[in-house]
Amino acid sequence: MTRCPSLTSRLRPLSLVAMLAGSLWLTGCASQAERSDGSSPAEAFTELGMAYLEQDNLPRAIAALNRALENDARNPQALQAMAIVYQRQGEDELADETFQQALKADPDYSRARNNYAAFLYDKGRTAEACEQLELASRDTQYANRAQLFANLGQCYWELGDLAKARSGFERAQSLEPRSPRSYFALAELELMLGNPEHARQQLDAYIRLAGMTPNAQALANDIAVARSGNTAVTPDSDTVRDAP
Repeated sequence: MTRCPSLTSRLRPLSLVAMLAGSLWLTGCASQAERSDGSSPAEAFTELGMAYLEQDNLPRAIAALNRALENDARNPQALQAMAIVYQRQGEDELADETFQQALKADPDYSRARNNYAAFLYDKGRTAEACEQLELASRDTQYANRAQLFANLGQCYWELGDLAKARSGFERAQSLEPRSPRSYFALAELELMLGNPEHARQQLDAYIRLAGMTPNAQALANDIAVARSGNTAVTPDSDTVRDAP
């Protein structure tokens, strides 16, 4: 049975810092719901709630997000942020339901879909996570599309679909060729598939971008063993590594 790299540290919801990138108003009193830029009270309270969520201040985040949803019960940004609140509180059923409400309100909300996929993966619902990532990957305007395809590759690897895993990593490389993560993942994958020469090429590209890390050195040793014996290496719990 093929062993696959752990996704626990790789497939996560996007940082709320990234979610708030470009926003000029992250803090302030909840009474400031009417903003000079013309945004609605729901939008203003949602931004405030996400700012509190980034600070891990859940009581104030909940208060602000409740105000947002009082003004607009179908606001997808507020619903997604509330889903993350429920996720942090361990309220899995509420988190699942609220993520789905956010996506029902805006099926094209790719960030929410990516975060829902991370939630699903964390709960062991890997096939559902892959499905959500596939849907999100169709959004050609999504700012973090390369990271999304890398997550998709890892997700399919976990399912044992190595052809789709390779395709995901290759798409990530084509979209963001200077991101080292996909090179390391492909090096491991090629080694697992019995292609040590291709694995070495991918690892060399990784090292050019990220330097020789302990994990890269360990993988290089495994590749050298496979090349000398011309045999495939099946990673076990000691040899499967996360890229730094």
